[in-house]
Amino acid sequence: MENEPILEGTTGAYQNLLSVENLRGRSVIFSALGDDEAKAFIKMARIVKHPARHTVFQIGEAGDNLQIVLRGRVKVSLISPAGKEVILSILQAGDIFGEMALFDGEPRSATVTTLEECVLLVIWRRDFLPFLESTPVVALKLLAALSSRLRATNELVGNLSFLGLSAHLARTLLNLVQNHGTVMPDGIAINLKLSQEELGNLIGVSRESVNRQIRHWVEAGIIDFSQGIILVKDSDALLRETLVS
Repeated sequence: MENEPILEGTTGAYQNLLSVENLRGRSVIFSALGDDEAKAFIKMARIVKHPARHTVFQIGEAGDNLQIVLRGRVKVSLISPAGKEVILSILQAGDIFGEMALFDGEPRSATVTTLEECVLLVIWRRDFLPFLESTPVVALKLLAALSSRLRATNELVGNLSFLGLSAHLARTLLNLVQNHGTVMPDGIAINLKLSQEELGNLIGVSRESVNRQIRHWVEAGIIDFSQGIILVKDSDALLRETLVS
């Protein structure tokens, strides 16, 4: 793991990712900061590089930093007592994780692992707290933003609990298309190599259940699934599936 100070030249390639506008759309913290405040916040950061399949941090470890993905992809997951992995999300360049650790310093609530070689931007709690204490107006903005996020999360959890397998899987695939899709002549390819077990882990069901649903959609010409690569051929059909409870 390499740890480098943030420099103008070093971050030039990531200028768009580190724009205030982009960060506001991806983080409750940045959504509450003004332009000058956000830029001051970024100046506290350091660049860290990790190889593929590296554990960035594990559930239960001390939480002391926020991280921004500059290059590569990471997965956020949980492991059940029986050893089954549940993938909560797959994050790519521009995404932010670990932000709650800046406020409470509590142990990590999930494990984050790199799927490929990654470059991350890290901001530590030890630098964030003095910044927050010196700008009480920002602290009030953050409280309001966090409350809004909690309400939205509660609503999302409630909505997902009523979805059946096909609707939940269709919504997951459409989300992957939005975040990792590439337009091809015969559809949209999801640029992640995912096994059916990993798809099941994303929505919390068995591989066998995913296999049956995937086979049905392949036979119907809605998707193609070959060697872990998913090609969405009829996104409108998937969208209709999300409306089925």
